[in-house]
Parts: sequence; structure tokens; C-alpha cells
Amino acid sequence: MAMEEYKYEYMAEVFKAFADPTRLMILELLSDNESMCVCKIIDELKKPQPTISHHLNILKKSGIIKARKEGTWNHYYIVNPKVREMISIMGGIVD
Repeated sequence: MAMEEYKYEYMAEVFKAFADPTRLMILELLSDNESMCVCKIIDELKKPQPTISHHLNILKKSGIIKARKEGTWNHYYIVNPKVREMISIMGGIVD
């Protein structure tokens, strides 16, 4: 592929995953915490479980977050620390 096109396709997928207010809120929560139980994310954002699960799946498919099972709950965390930097930078742009 010319100019490693796959790299740019992946970058576009990551930006698409960022391009939603609910997903940005989830990422901000995860940026402020080492990991979070899905139940805490639901409580914090006051959105229904199916909505949160949908957005978490998009973030997982893009490789931004991962989940680990603890008992009956999934705990989500940001994979790459640079995502935390991006969330911070984006917050600074709109302040």
C-alpha cells in the first residue's frame, strides 16, 4: 500500500471512535480512573446499560480500551496512555 495506507485507515477508525459525545465522556471517566466497572460508568453518565455497552464495544473494537472480567462485571481501561493525553488536549481546546 502506498504510504502505509493501512496505518491511516486505522487512524481514521480511532478518530471515528472519538467522534461521539458519550464515548468522549466514557474516555474522560477512564482517563481519571485506572479502570472502571461498567456499572460505575452507567451510574456516572446516567445513561441506559444498552447505550453504554454499545459505546464501549465501539471503543473496544477500535483498540482504544480493553476489558477484564472481575466477578460478574467487566472493568474497562484505556490501553494506550497517549489516549489520556489526547483527552486532556481536547479538553484544553474547548476550555
